[in-house]
Amino acid sequence: MIIRHTLPYKAYTKIDRYVFTNPDLTDGAKVLYGYLCGLRNGAAFSDNYIKKALKTSQSVLTRRKKELKAADLILVEQISPKVYVVYIGHTKLPATEVKKNWSTEDNL
Repeated sequence: MIIRHTLPYKAYTKIDRYVFTNPDLTDGAKVLYGYLCGLRNGAAFSDNYIKKALKTSQSVLTRRKKELKAADLILVEQISPKVYVVYIGHTKLPATEVKKNWSTEDNL
């Protein structure tokens, strides 16, 4: 198979392919991971925004987040009431390490 495409880079997201081949994750968790990877760094997005974009319920979104947390692909930290930071990792740099890197940068 030879791949040829003309996909514009501006509207597409580059994602860790090993996440998509991970048999321990459901397809829904993989879709959520891909969607989160495409969001702007530093922007604030609510669960309601994500639920509407992915056309899913809160219980399904919570289950998918739990899967990604268990795989250390995301880490959710509450910084104030109703304000959370989501650290997104990948197979070579887990979310816990991403948090450490951001914490070090914040301290500088």
